[in-house]
Amino acid sequence: MLKPRLFQLLSIICLSTLFINSRALAETQTNSSSSSASMANVANPNYLPFLAVPLDQKNMLAPASTITPKHKTYILPAVAATTQWGVFDNQQLPVLTINPGDTVVTETLAASDNQVVPGVTIDNIQEMNNAIPGRGPHTLTGPIYVNGAEPGDVLRIHFNKIVPRPYGSNDNLPGRGLFPDKFPIGQVKYFYLDIKNMRAQFAPGIVIPLSPFPGIVAVAQATPGKFDSDPPGNYGGNMDLRMMTEGTSLYLPVFVKGGLVWTGDSHAVQGNGEINLTALETSYAEFSFTIDVIKNRSLDRPLVETPTSWVTVGYDTDLNKALDSLKAESIKFIMAEHKVSYSQAENILYNTWNCPISEVVNGVQGAYCIIPKDPNTSKSAPLPTTDTSSLYVTYGKNLDLEAAMKQASWAMLEKLETLKKMKPLDAYSLASLTMDCRIAPYHSGDKEVHCMLAKSLWVTSKK
Repeated sequence: MLKPRLFQLLSIICLSTLFINSRALAETQTNSSSSSASMANVANPNYLPFLAVPLDQKNMLAPASTITPKHKTYILPAVAATTQWGVFDNQQLPVLTINPGDTVVTETLAASDNQVVPGVTIDNIQEMNNAIPGRGPHTLTGPIYVNGAEPGDVLRIHFNKIVPRPYGSNDNLPGRGLFPDKFPIGQVKYFYLDIKNMRAQFAPGIVIPLSPFPGIVAVAQATPGKFDSDPPGNYGGNMDLRMMTEGTSLYLPVFVKGGLVWTGDSHAVQGNGEINLTALETSYAEFSFTIDVIKNRSLDRPLVETPTSWVTVGYDTDLNKALDSLKAESIKFIMAEHKVSYSQAENILYNTWNCPISEVVNGVQGAYCIIPKDPNTSKSAPLPTTDTSSLYVTYGKNLDLEAAMKQASWAMLEKLETLKKMKPLDAYSLASLTMDCRIAPYHSGDKEVHCMLAKSLWVTSKK
């Protein structure tokens, strides 16, 4: 009896040893794989653990509601195969090819290949931003090739639906924004976005209404090469134009065959000015848009259409030149749209003057004018210079427009710190998300900026 029991015991020991060794080998292989993935992440900053091969376009087509639809709807997911980090490249192969009139339902990702998400620190964000010179922070979905689009044509991109994901961020990188010297220490704040009620809690007692829009919609530039996604231009890009909400249309000139359309830098809300560097940055679970081609139409720069108005833009590294360019473009547009003389167009512009500052933090600064479609719209009321019953108001005046913007913006930050006892970085953040800075009608001499912030952001807490 002893020998069988001894043999049984030895068998158990051998099987246990084999199991332990197999388990150790499996763990070693797993650790090796994790290490390899980690090394891949370091070696290739564009690494994502998703499908990274071209997608089959036949499987991106959404089922039609009729047997013979006139136009198609495509589903464009945001994965490694359909996104790029921080550069526009007109040699990039299209991720989707559509016909004019087709609709694209796409996703977008958060900044830095979807790595700016709750839990990531401001140091992490700064490291990613500085990793590769000439690369913007934005994750771009695209490009989309539009059949029949040729240089000299115009793309009309109508925004059908925008659904943000339920979280977002606002970050001020150290030494960046409108006041780099005054904020040498950075900060990132993360927010829950209440999509059902379209609002976000900034802090106890402070609630921000959401108004989502894409910070970036771009076509390929005429010049070959890779271009930083940070500065806007005549190709669109990082316009940070908060008028581009659901129901509006963006017109962009075509510079290369197929146009090549990208989107990214998705925003939940942004102030006119975006002074601390960022908006309430998010990603989109759904961004639906329809693209049409307008043949042989002359367009020098982006143009936006809302149900009641047109929006002209001016961009330059010098905000004063951006304003000069904006005025010239606005008068030119009014002359063509209403078939009026230069002086008549100028009168329409000044009678209906409504020209905010879009952003002052991307190297190329921007302003825009909202031009009513009805030229007989009532004359605009003067912008306030002191607080009203519904607005906190600050004011700046200087020969240099950027200096006037800084004066008005800084006064608002000081007001928030004094009246609301806000920390400076929090005041900076709230102003970047909600402050509305507008240029007074300008002819010559000093330029005036009026910054306004809604008192309704402060709500009475419910017990």
